[in-house]
Amino acid sequence: MDVLQHDLFYWQLVHHLVTQKNFRVIEVNPSLNEIWLEEENPKSPKIIRVTRKDVNWSNRLKEDMDNTIVKFNGLRRQLNIRKIFAENIYVSTYSPVDSWHHLTGSPLTIAQEKTVMHTYLIEADVVSKAHELERLKIDVNTEMLVTKSNDYFLLNEVEGEIKKLKDEVLQKAEERLKAEQAIFQFGKPYFTYILLLTVAAMFVLLELNGGSMRILTLVDFGAKYNPLIEAGEYWRLFTAMFLHIGFLHFFMNSLALFYLGSAVERIYGSWRFLLIYIIAGLFGSIASFAFNDQVAAGASGAIFGCFGALLYFGINHRKLFFRTMGMSVIVILIINLSLGFLVPMIDNGAHIGGLVGGFLASFVVLLPKQSFKVRQLFLLAFVGLVGYGLFLYGMVNDEKAGAPIVHLQLSQELLEEDQYERAYSLLLSMKERQLDIPELYFLLGYTEVHLNKYLEAEKNFIRTVELRADFHEAYYNLALIYVQLEEEEKALQAVNNALGYAPAEEPYIELKEKLER
Repeated sequence: MDVLQHDLFYWQLVHHLVTQKNFRVIEVNPSLNEIWLEEENPKSPKIIRVTRKDVNWSNRLKEDMDNTIVKFNGLRRQLNIRKIFAENIYVSTYSPVDSWHHLTGSPLTIAQEKTVMHTYLIEADVVSKAHELERLKIDVNTEMLVTKSNDYFLLNEVEGEIKKLKDEVLQKAEERLKAEQAIFQFGKPYFTYILLLTVAAMFVLLELNGGSMRILTLVDFGAKYNPLIEAGEYWRLFTAMFLHIGFLHFFMNSLALFYLGSAVERIYGSWRFLLIYIIAGLFGSIASFAFNDQVAAGASGAIFGCFGALLYFGINHRKLFFRTMGMSVIVILIINLSLGFLVPMIDNGAHIGGLVGGFLASFVVLLPKQSFKVRQLFLLAFVGLVGYGLFLYGMVNDEKAGAPIVHLQLSQELLEEDQYERAYSLLLSMKERQLDIPELYFLLGYTEVHLNKYLEAEKNFIRTVELRADFHEAYYNLALIYVQLEEEEKALQAVNNALGYAPAEEPYIELKEKLER
């Protein structure tokens, strides 16, 4: 009967912690004789392990204590708690037969004392219970400590009380688990699927109209292209969110949107998610415009905004966040940002801008259970001012990152389609920036030849070879200009210069033979 009454005490203790002290059940072993509890107090986080175990020898007690503190430390890391105070409670019918008090007299520590574990062993007698509960600073009803006689408290009554307490504890744990799961199931990812279909449709459209790797196609369909945004095409900051450059870019962003977008939309609900996505995407595009001169496209800014939304969720549900997805989100975010700094082709400005935008947008739309206040309107105005200020900075920032080669590539694609006037306007705008790039002057000269501006073309080809003496294509085109201007000696000299760097080029040889005849 003493054993059964001590079982009752075990469940009374657990019941008190769960129902009266509002501890959260972390884990229950299959036999229900070991329960891990967490006190959700951000100022002094505490984890308690209560186990109904009869420990006969002190070495077994020591071994179990060593294993337990390792698990406590793992929970500390999982919950991202800097320092944790843990309590390890044994409800044992009898104490070990050999010396054991030295094991529980002082706390065990691990991981540079970041995890501190106090151990308590509560025996069946009333004195032991009272003493250990006093050490634990658990204020319980004194009836809990009374050992009833067999005549007064029949066996089936004890078993019935145990079952009642057990059921109430497990029901409380299940209700709390369902409440936490409901937080992640507030909405359904309708807009996530719509966005995925939209970016997929736009990718197919790009592929059918020249290819998603083609700069001219991207620009024509609304990619972020700074000169045109500066000229007033501000809508590109929005449309760029739905375009992708190449299949790998499209596939990776779609995969990220599927997982991150679904998670954020389930937590925040569809309309909140859509606002976060759009604001974050715009912030990403504006940041790219402000700091990067390259042609850019993609949902990366909006996707990083989903990271920002999850971080805001983590601030409001810190323990739930780290207990579920927290460390994974942070690690993936750090890896992606690090890659952005290490790989020059990645537009990290868009990523960081989207992250900040998503985080700020979350403060505006709030989580579903948070009440909307007037201050949200001021926060919305603040977000708008931050975005507008970043855009104005982009309009005046003349030292944006990004290689002019992108603009040269676009010019070359325009020339391949015989769009000489459009290419010429772009090349002249680059020349005004005083960029001493031989390819720029070569393409300018090539364009001017097709526009019958031979004298201007001559100057640009001469400038090309001044910047790069072995640019044999410039010598050859210069020779062709001299032929048009009927200056055969200059033409022969120019073609000889070309052959000096590329003696096997058939067009050069044919032109020389023609001039010598």
